[in-house]
Amino acid sequence: MSNKSAFNSLDPALLYKSDLLKHIFFTLIALICYRLGTYVPIPGINLDVINDIFPKEGSGVFGVFNLFSGGALARMTILALNVMPYIVASIVMQLLSSAVKGINEVKNDGELGRRKMNSYIRYMTIVFCIFQSIPILVGLEGMNREGVLVVIEPGIMFRTVGVFSLLGGTMFLIWLGERISASGVGNGISLIIFTGIISELHGALSSLLALNKNGSISLFVVLSILALFFFLLLLVIFVESSYRKVVVQYPKKQFKQQHNDDFTYIPLKINLSGVIPTIFANALLLTPISIANFYKGHVVADFILNYFMANKVVYIIAYLTLIVFFNFFYTNFIFNPEENAGFLKKNNGFIPGIRPGKHTADYLQNIVFKLTFIGSAYLVVICTVPEVMRYHYDIPFIFGGTSLLIIVSVITDTIIQIQSYIFSSRYDNWIKKYESKKGKLVK
Repeated sequence: MSNKSAFNSLDPALLYKSDLLKHIFFTLIALICYRLGTYVPIPGINLDVINDIFPKEGSGVFGVFNLFSGGALARMTILALNVMPYIVASIVMQLLSSAVKGINEVKNDGELGRRKMNSYIRYMTIVFCIFQSIPILVGLEGMNREGVLVVIEPGIMFRTVGVFSLLGGTMFLIWLGERISASGVGNGISLIIFTGIISELHGALSSLLALNKNGSISLFVVLSILALFFFLLLLVIFVESSYRKVVVQYPKKQFKQQHNDDFTYIPLKINLSGVIPTIFANALLLTPISIANFYKGHVVADFILNYFMANKVVYIIAYLTLIVFFNFFYTNFIFNPEENAGFLKKNNGFIPGIRPGKHTADYLQNIVFKLTFIGSAYLVVICTVPEVMRYHYDIPFIFGGTSLLIIVSVITDTIIQIQSYIFSSRYDNWIKKYESKKGKLVK
């Protein structure tokens, strides 16, 4: 038997499985590269002083930002900004696309418009990186521990090198996230944030046990926090896997060969926007607060730190308000009732009891509004309960609703993509088998 015939005799399942393993392996290698980058310090930083300062001052909102960066901010590495500037730039561009007609036309210009929008977001990311880097670097120059400066040689050279280092680190992560999305498994940017959070899980557990050991919280409180964490985890899994079925009917002749019934349905998730509102809210709140940590003693910085710390009522209200706003905003951005109604009408589909066209669009809009309202209430509960616990106890942020939502959403989306890839590969193999048998019969 020749090598070619031996290859053809292989089980197709082994072929798509091996191909899938290549995608998974590429994703793991990319995430390992990201984790290694979180330990590459900015040139000119005194590592001993940094390690002495930030474990003590890295609590509160600064600790939240440090969690999203996978600990890179506390170590002052080239990936300290992580992908937050990119997320903020995405928020701004989406807001502008809704308000500026010209940008909205570019966004709706098919594949070319999508590429232009991505280019605009990257350019804006560069601007945000520079504006975030300079205050952080200048603030580092003024920090010291017992007279020993954090920056070995303060000055224009350190600031220049630091800006390019932080800018290069963020752009590298954006490129790495795009490569994961294209050649790996899952959404690259989401996986980077997910990896940063998971990498800090052991440290959060150690901090929680340390609080019990030094008498700050009792064992009962520790067990209550873990039980609450588990309950919220189950709630997130339940809600994220729930959806509302909107029944759609088609002419029987069109579907009698493919379906037993003459109807299908549109699945609408309860939380249509997923984890995006919490990420957007954190990105907008954490950026100015994290910069303010480097300028303690300044009037503006002290005002921000006094009223917008993680355990302050003002911070909680602002945080929840942004979550609700971005939930409604992003849902309207990703789901267009008019487009869906037009698609149904074009394919002769209709919702029973609802006239096609505008009436269908209004019906879908009403359902989406109700689901978004329920989803907003769900997000508020998920994010409020841990914040109330943090108001009374200095527990790590990783036990909060945002990190839980990110962890569950990323894992769920990645599993769905893996399953879709497997089903697609099986379908392709079945088509090839069918065409091969059909060709032999013709011969």
